Amino acid sequence: MLMSTTHLRTHSTRQVNAAVLDATHKAARAIEALSENGFTVTDVELKSVSRPTIRIQTSGQCHTLIAKGEAVYFSFGKRERVGQYREGQFQLGGCRIVWTEIGN
Repeated sequence: MLMSTTHLRTHSTRQVNAAVLDATHKAARAIEALSENGFTVTDVELKSVSRPTIRIQTSGQCHTLIAKGEAVYFSFGKRERVGQYREGQFQLGGCRIVWTEIGN
């Protein structure tokens, strides 16, 4: 038996909405953990619902994570208005945690 297009659309919509809801729950748990550890969250991106991206302010803790091998730098470059930059990241609770350092 074939499903109607309305039923298929509804089923697909529910799957997409469930994935987005799951991503928001992952992000919320990660933000709570980051807050408990003294990080300041500046942005949340759900472009990839399989792995939300959370941006944090750069801090000494970021440098400590790099030194311990628990985080990595993944992007380097130079921007017209801010000069040299690099971005670091680590994983937490199914989320990608990212920060940008300016002038490095």
